[in-house]
Amino acid sequence: MAVSLGEACVNVLRCNDPQEKVMAARKVARDWRLGRLDHRFGVAVPDRPGRPERPELLPPNRMPNRRKGGSERARVAMIHALAHIEFVAIDLAFDLVARFGAEFPVAFADEWLRVGADEAMHFALLGRRLRGGRD
Repeated sequence: MAVSLGEACVNVLRCNDPQEKVMAARKVARDWRLGRLDHRFGVAVPDRPGRPERPELLPPNRMPNRRKGGSERARVAMIHALAHIEFVAIDLAFDLVARFGAEFPVAFADEWLRVGADEAMHFALLGRRLRGGRD
């Protein structure tokens, strides 16, 4: 179990599975809020965050064009794109804390961990929607 904030943030970044990343992000934010983590860092931050094997990540110029209109397929494509944005935003928030948290006041970590937890919740809601659930 991580006892330092830096270690906890790096654990989130290393998660490959989206559901594990969501749960880890929310747990770190909760543990920080409840005073279970020390404001310590000193851990190596990975160059790249963990990603699932699928879907394959493509550069923007290789992505299929989304069609205009309100078709079901267009809505699904838009929700899928938003889910990718939220997934990356989880890592951005936790990476910021892991890399720069020691250089700023505790309020910096407070705010970015809250943002990371919010992004994890947004990703989970969009994922549920893609799987056919209603929110």
